[in-house]
Amino acid sequence: MKASYVTLILNSTGGYFDKADVPSLYVEIQNHRAELERNLSRQLTFHDALFSWMENIFSPIMNEILSSLKLKLIASQKSISKVYFELYDKAEETDFRNLDETIESYIQENEVSVFRFMFSLFHPKKRAVEEIAI
Repeated sequence: MKASYVTLILNSTGGYFDKADVPSLYVEIQNHRAELERNLSRQLTFHDALFSWMENIFSPIMNEILSSLKLKLIASQKSISKVYFELYDKAEETDFRNLDETIESYIQENEVSVFRFMFSLFHPKKRAVEEIAI
């Protein structure tokens, strides 16, 4: 991967990712590029694929992470980049057809973690959250 691509990816993703994340993001962009090229029956530049990926994949997911209180709580336990990658993987399973359903499903799968986070805010010395019947 070109060094200029690393810089471009890091700058394009708004500082939420670090260099260790770039290979995974690069693969996402290249997969998106391949899909576009199949659908359009022509080759695209990396810059064209990056722009399309930003508009159609990255931004919709990140906008949800940054605007949803539940996703913010989940991200406060993991990291924004980890939540992004988990949502991306989940959305990829459905070919990105219904992001709202994907996000709702992801939130439901992670609600216990959110509960643990909220509990730890109010009871920081108590570690045995698993003992509480939910």
